[in-house]
Amino acid sequence: MARQPTMEDVARAAGVSRSTVSRVFQNKGERVSPDTLITVHEAAKRLGYVHNLVASGLAQRHGRQLGLLIRDATNPAYGHLHAEMHRAVEDAGRTLISVTAFRHDYGTAEVEGLHRLLGQRVAGVFIGTGVTAAEDLVETVSSVPMMIVGRPNAHPLIDSVSYDEATHGRLMAEQIHARGHRRIAVLRAPVLYSRVFDLRVRSLLARCTELGVATREVELLPEADGVVRALDLAEAEQLSCIVCPVDYVALDLLRAAAARGVRIGEDVSAVGFDGMGDGLDLLGLATVRLPVAQVVQRAVARMGELLIAAEDAGEGPPGSTGPERREVRHEVLPGEFVPGSTLARI
Repeated sequence: MARQPTMEDVARAAGVSRSTVSRVFQNKGERVSPDTLITVHEAAKRLGYVHNLVASGLAQRHGRQLGLLIRDATNPAYGHLHAEMHRAVEDAGRTLISVTAFRHDYGTAEVEGLHRLLGQRVAGVFIGTGVTAAEDLVETVSSVPMMIVGRPNAHPLIDSVSYDEATHGRLMAEQIHARGHRRIAVLRAPVLYSRVFDLRVRSLLARCTELGVATREVELLPEADGVVRALDLAEAEQLSCIVCPVDYVALDLLRAAAARGVRIGEDVSAVGFDGMGDGLDLLGLATVRLPVAQVVQRAVARMGELLIAAEDAGEGPPGSTGPERREVRHEVLPGEFVPGSTLARI
C-alpha cells in the first residue's frame, strides 16, 4: 500500500518550509502570501495530501474544531441548521465536525454520536437534536463547553439559543382562529419522538382552549397512517382544519388528500411548522418559518464566549468554570407566520 503523503512532502513539493504548510492548513493561511497559498494547495492536490484535522486540533493548545450533533438532515429545518452552522463557524475562524442521528432513532444514536464527536477532541459541542433529554446530555458531555441549538431548553447547566416554539404554537392557533375555524384536528406525537413537536402542539392546544377553538387530537405515528386518520376524522366530525406538527407531515397530508380527492384549502384546511422546504410557497402551505440563521449566529457567538471562559478558568463540566458556577443563558428567538392557500377563511 502506498504511503500517505505528509506535510513534509507538501513542503518539499511546494518549495516552502513545513511551518508555512502548517499555517496554510491549520490557520486558513494567516500570514501567508496569496502566491504561496496557491503553490501549497496545488502541491497538496498533486500529491493527494489530506490535512489531518484531528492531529492539528491536538497540536494546538486550544483546538479550533467544534462539533455539531444534528438530527436527520432530510428534514429541511435540520438541513438549513446544518448549512448555516458550517457557514457561521467558518466565519468565526474555526472548523465544524458534524454527526447525524436519524429521525426515527429514539436517542441511542444521539449519545453514540456525541461520543464520536468527543473522540475527535472538539473544543466545544453544539446539540441540534430534539430527542435526548438534557439530563442525559450533561452526563455524556462533561469535558468541553456544550450548547443546545434550536430546540427548547431550560436546563440550569446547559446554555441554549432556541426557536421560540411556545410562541409558534400560540401564533398558529391565533391565525387559525382569525380565519374562522372553530373545530380542528391536531396531529400529535409522543414527547420521545420530538420534544419540539410536543411543545408546539401543547402551546397550540392551550391557546385554542383560550380562544374557544375545539380540538380533536389524532395520533401521528406512524405518519402515513396518522395523516389518513386525520382526514377520516375531519370528514366524520366536520372539522375544518388539520394541524401538522411539521411541514414534512403536512406534505404527507397533502399527498394523502390528493389520493382521495380531498381539496386542501377548500374541503379542509391544513397547516405546518418550520417553513424551510424549497417550493412551499408554490404549494401555498401555511406555516411558521423558523429563524434558523439568527439562532445560529447567536449560538456561535455564545460558544465563542464559552470557549474563552473555559480557557481562562480551565476545563470543567457544563455550567461551571472551576469552583464557581458561571452564568448559564437561555435565549429564545421567535419566527414568523407564513400565510398560504392551505389555510382558508370560513
